[in-house]
Amino acid sequence: MKIISILLLLISPSLLAMHHGKLDVIVFAIDLEINQGKEESAVSFVSNITENVKNNEPQTLVYQYHFSDEENKVFLLEIYPNNEAALFHMKNFTGSKWEAGFVENFTIKSASILGNASSKLKEALGPYTEDFRSYLYGFDRVAGELGEEISKIK
Repeated sequence: MKIISILLLLISPSLLAMHHGKLDVIVFAIDLEINQGKEESAVSFVSNITENVKNNEPQTLVYQYHFSDEENKVFLLEIYPNNEAALFHMKNFTGSKWEAGFVENFTIKSASILGNASSKLKEALGPYTEDFRSYLYGFDRVAGELGEEISKIK
């Protein structure tokens, strides 16, 4: 529930359809299961890929792995300011050592892509999910205040 609240806080109409900064937020909400015998390897992998994303994808707004107490279930939250930033991430991931390590350590149980995903992004994510959910209605007063600042991230 805490993660859903954070998601709702970050996704607002002002962020999803902001006129000034061309923000059209894309969210990857992914439920994972650690593959059998990969518990330690998964933790190491997550540390390494997180550093890689942090250092090489400046427009990635949020990239977080949340582990359950049993450490076999993981929730991955990724938030991008627009389709281009999400596509940049997918280009860095697809066919790389990061994708190989991800598949070695995790099984995707479900993946939802929230926001107005472009046809190019849907194509790039096709091997991972068919669950694309476009923004329709809602509001978020807190995130609305941050929209201008988020749009300035390069």
